[in-house]
Amino acid sequence: MSPPDLDPILSLIIGAQAIKGSPVVVGVTGGVAVGKSTFSNALATLLSDDTGLEVEAITSDGFLYPNAVLAERGLTDRKGFPESYDVAAIAAFLAEVRAGKPASVPVYDHHIYDIIDGHMKVAALDVLIFEGVNALQFHDEFDVSIYLDAEEPIMREWFIQRTIKFRDAARIEYSPFFDPWINVADELFLEMANSAWDLVNLPNLVDNIEPNRPLAHAVIEWEADHTIRSITIRESS
Repeated sequence: MSPPDLDPILSLIIGAQAIKGSPVVVGVTGGVAVGKSTFSNALATLLSDDTGLEVEAITSDGFLYPNAVLAERGLTDRKGFPESYDVAAIAAFLAEVRAGKPASVPVYDHHIYDIIDGHMKVAALDVLIFEGVNALQFHDEFDVSIYLDAEEPIMREWFIQRTIKFRDAARIEYSPFFDPWINVADELFLEMANSAWDLVNLPNLVDNIEPNRPLAHAVIEWEADHTIRSITIRESS
């Protein structure tokens, strides 16, 4: 992904900022492992470097309910689905940002796969990039919304490779989540990763994420090598 690839996206955001002033709120969504965090952080850097605006990318992961709460509500196997997020807290956070106020975000630790104590402070911004599988649930709060897409087998493979990477890292540095799997045979581990995709990530994609695709102002489709296949900008109605 080279900077010229994203010129249409940068133009959308800069145009929105020119029209309404700060803050501009950008939503980024797409399936699991499609590259939301990587894209959002890269976009934040490009936008800041090009314009000098204060830009920050924030993930919705911090608004997941803690694992203990999910367990109490029988939602452990629904983690990542819309009902596993504190929707009211997300709405309040976005409202604070839109009002130009400092805000705070709960912290999700991917090492333990749970919410941890403390909050991350978010200063008043020119542009907030808010990314997550459920982001377009709040499309009315976004000045610009972006949907990241790839063919389903590509996303599946990216998810599996990411899961393997996390498992391998746990062999070097202890991870409460992946430690039980570090000695599982590779063939069985691959079966488990594929099962997680089929039973959790794919249904979430089909039922809750893809239906919001038409709401996006821009759709970016990826190739298997993470280069951009196409960018489609929705015509204004």
